[in-house]
Amino acid sequence: MQNRYVGDIGDFGKYHLLKSLCMGDNNELDLSLGVVWYLVPDENHNDDGKHIRYLEQTNSNLARFRSGDPALYDSLSEIIKAGKRDVSIIKEFNVLPIKTVFYEEPLSYEGMPNNSPAALKDRMSYRNRWGSKALEATLGCDVIFVDPDNGLEVKSVKAHQKTGPKYTYFEELAPFVKRGQSLVIYHHLCRSGPAEVQVKERLDQLKEKLGVDNIYALLYKRGTLRAFFIVPSSEHVELLKVRGIRLTQSSPWKEHFSFFA
Repeated sequence: MQNRYVGDIGDFGKYHLLKSLCMGDNNELDLSLGVVWYLVPDENHNDDGKHIRYLEQTNSNLARFRSGDPALYDSLSEIIKAGKRDVSIIKEFNVLPIKTVFYEEPLSYEGMPNNSPAALKDRMSYRNRWGSKALEATLGCDVIFVDPDNGLEVKSVKAHQKTGPKYTYFEELAPFVKRGQSLVIYHHLCRSGPAEVQVKERLDQLKEKLGVDNIYALLYKRGTLRAFFIVPSSEHVELLKVRGIRLTQSSPWKEHFSFFA
């Protein structure tokens, strides 16, 4: 996650998805949410984060976006107008459920040596401490959302390398699963193949690495393609699946999300 993304069209879908999974309708159970940002320094080499035209007050935007979650739409619009693009503002504006726990500690190797075994060890010690603090901060939350800049780990990037903080690694996800929490994992799709193939490959990988069978994904189709992998605890299997399917069947969100299991 980078601060410059706050309020863009990706954020809009992300926050509504989290609200849909955690907030019950009528007499349904509410689930407490913990957010682990995986916050990395802002970059300026591309136009990512500039996708905010969905907030322009056109008839099309109001029908396609605002009608699905007016409160969220208006909050993000206010954030953009105020120029407050920082993850801390999400808590301040109550974008997510009021009792949401946020872990905002940045994850970056800037200024740390990288050219020796000792430097590698120092980087991993730092990263492990960061992960331990994330676990501590979100203890007691029902659902944990991890928001890495790029998504799930790839073979070409090791956790200690310069771009390692842009990924979440299976060994960092496993402790949440082990202590009975459900996971929602952000993943940015690449250009290596059709989205459906990439999603299904990652679903199989998560099932193998985390030892959980009932994993599903929601593919968000606005802006660049991104997937949200839902790894439910045994207690939340049916509840989260029902809410995920409901999201893809409601207007206007069925235009924006697809369900994969």
